[in-house]
Amino acid sequence: MKKYIVTVLILCWTMQVFPADLEIRAAEIVGYGIFDAATTSARRGFSGSSMARDDVRGVRFLDYTTDIPGELGLNFGFQYVINSSPKGRPIRVTSVIKFPEQGMQRPKGRLYTESRDNHEVVIGEKALHGYGFDEEWEIVPGTWVFELWHKEARLIKKTFQVLGPDPLDDLPTESSE
Repeated sequence: MKKYIVTVLILCWTMQVFPADLEIRAAEIVGYGIFDAATTSARRGFSGSSMARDDVRGVRFLDYTTDIPGELGLNFGFQYVINSSPKGRPIRVTSVIKFPEQGMQRPKGRLYTESRDNHEVVIGEKALHGYGFDEEWEIVPGTWVFELWHKEARLIKKTFQVLGPDPLDDLPTESSE
């Protein structure tokens, strides 16, 4: 009988500390714009509405801006912290990127209007929601909307303007002779 009571008490304590229906309602952007990273491990491939996902460490923001040049190799997005308790607890979030109205077209392939990725982040630790231009076809000028969701609550929304090629770059230049 004592063993049963102890088990019930431990179960009740666990349910109070780590409730299954924990609702996260607060997150904070701690950096945004163009970034580079010390290490990246890529998980390539496209499936469903999600695109390739990379794990990035050692993020350093180079320019705090929402105007993003459309250049191969450029990474942009935001870094955030989930502000809730208990700190250190992993939770599931959904990162969404909504592409400009015309969408992102793979050569001879699917048209993407958004990308969704479900993953775990740790309460109180920095996490990144970003995108990197690895292929020319990914550079779609226009408004890109980055969102972070927990269950049915949108925690963060950040908008970036991806810029197309500068039309002045195509003009002939005068040469000095």
